[in-house]
Amino acid sequence: MDLSTIFGVFAFALLIFVGIITHQLTDSLVNLHGVFVVLGGCFVAMLLNTPLKHLVKAFVGLKSLMLDDNSDVQKIIPVMTSLAEQCRMRGLSALKDADPAIAKGFLSRVSLAALEYNDFNFVKQVIEQEINQGADETNEVANVYRTMSLLMPMFGLLGTLIGIIGVLRDLANPENVGPAMGVAITSAFYGIFLANMVCVPIAGKIRSRIWLDVKMKSMILDGVLEIMKGSIPIVVERRLQAYLG
Repeated sequence: MDLSTIFGVFAFALLIFVGIITHQLTDSLVNLHGVFVVLGGCFVAMLLNTPLKHLVKAFVGLKSLMLDDNSDVQKIIPVMTSLAEQCRMRGLSALKDADPAIAKGFLSRVSLAALEYNDFNFVKQVIEQEINQGADETNEVANVYRTMSLLMPMFGLLGTLIGIIGVLRDLANPENVGPAMGVAITSAFYGIFLANMVCVPIAGKIRSRIWLDVKMKSMILDGVLEIMKGSIPIVVERRLQAYLG
């Protein structure tokens, strides 16, 4: 569980609640016109701009991307050291007993590749390609939210312009100008608010997850490669500690 995400969502809800009870956020901000233009326009633009599989992954996988905590890379070191000790006693065949729960099965896949091919350079090349492909795929998901953060303010401005056009058509009724301008301007508010309070934070969180995921997988790969070379457990441990800075 990612505590920073939990605290952030709680703080966001608290901010809205305090704004309502102190009347800083009032009914005048409720604007279906703005919601329709900002969310509807952004949705259509994203369908035109982004492959459907990335859109589906961005929304369906949002829970795991935001809440799964893989920040504790230190726990990889004792796992790899223990595996190195088993391989020193039993040979490389001990790799088949690698914990499948580590890194969502990544350790098992690397261990299986090491057993099947027993070729240092080939295993290194194939697994590095897998790591890079996974990072690129997740980065495309982050780009969905980055793109939305650019589109929403623009559609908010578009909603404002549409509202102002309606105001100009009704200038003969001065009593309607104020409320109509309020509706027009709140469209820009929706676009800016959703972009900066929802899309930008999500994109940033996913970006940090990419970095942590690559770091963790690189540690696992280096650990298995050291085991393939026959390094003793303390060498494996020292090699992986370099990732901790």
